[in-house]
Amino acid sequence: MSAKTPRATAARRTLRGAGLGVMALALLLAAAHSLAWRWATGALAVGFSDWVTLRRAEGLTVEHGLPARAGWPFVARLTVPGFRIAGRSPALPQGFAWEAARLSLTVGPRDPGRLVLEAAGPQGLSLGATPLPYTAARLRAVLPLAPGLPPRGVEVLAERLVAVTQAGPVAARRIEGALAPRPGDGGLALWLSAEALTLPPLPAAAAFGRDLEHLAAEIVLTGPLPSPAPPARWAAAWAAGGGALELSRLALRWGPLAAEAHGTLRLDAALQPAGAGVLALERPQEALAALMGAGLIGAREAGAAGAALALMTRRTGDAPPRAELPLAIGNGRLSVAGAPLLRLGPIRWPSAGAW
Repeated sequence: MSAKTPRATAARRTLRGAGLGVMALALLLAAAHSLAWRWATGALAVGFSDWVTLRRAEGLTVEHGLPARAGWPFVARLTVPGFRIAGRSPALPQGFAWEAARLSLTVGPRDPGRLVLEAAGPQGLSLGATPLPYTAARLRAVLPLAPGLPPRGVEVLAERLVAVTQAGPVAARRIEGALAPRPGDGGLALWLSAEALTLPPLPAAAAFGRDLEHLAAEIVLTGPLPSPAPPARWAAAWAAGGGALELSRLALRWGPLAAEAHGTLRLDAALQPAGAGVLALERPQEALAALMGAGLIGAREAGAAGAALALMTRRTGDAPPRAELPLAIGNGRLSVAGAPLLRLGPIRWPSAGAW
């Protein structure tokens, strides 16, 4: 029995030493992680301070409370209370202002090259003399930290968004989108999706209702890309450079209207939209009747469009009737299958003085 005691004692000492080694290693890793977290949050603080300094040097007003580090131990986060930016620049109109009760900047270990911005609390946006107060359960933007746009580009998400416009309240259960360069041709690809939109009482709402179930769009912008310039100047440069807006897909479910479309738009010499495409409509006669009932088109236009729809509508099995119609936009009109349907109001591009 006495011969086993030294062995047991040695085993206990070995286990105790191993345990102390593991504890020491864990403490060392925790200290390293703490230092890395402090470095990352410090880099966020410095980067935010530099950004504020640059914006103020451009003549913008940037106000905020004292930033605080947060997110330990999983992410590096900088929380900025009382954030507000206002003023005018080549990329911003007169009277621009945006504010949020709290703005957070986050970098996570899974994607250290991307910065997540989230706004919380009461928020507001002003464009010119028009205030646009709104609330959102979640408002997030994901931006690349490196210069330029990586393949994933910029991502935006808004959930349970409610805004008050001059036309009335607007609400959306979810809006998300992404903007990224398209490889090969230098174009910009835009993807947008919106679910459960409630629109203000606009004229179109009289035809299809205020509840828009679903909207999705895939767009490619080619030609000179948007630059920090007043819209009228940029639109002229874009048109002169052969710019085009390629609508790869537009899907819409709005009351009796179920539609998909694709086409290409450009700007004519007067900087007004001109282009052509194809519109696929389910139950096209119901959509036409809704437009006529709301007074958006006259009986003459409805009669011509109805005749064209009757010729182009097809039914397959138990599926709803469907029509594929050629669209054309030009000279301030939207034509369907060669028949003028709607008169479009002109785009009034803000000039340098009004921007």
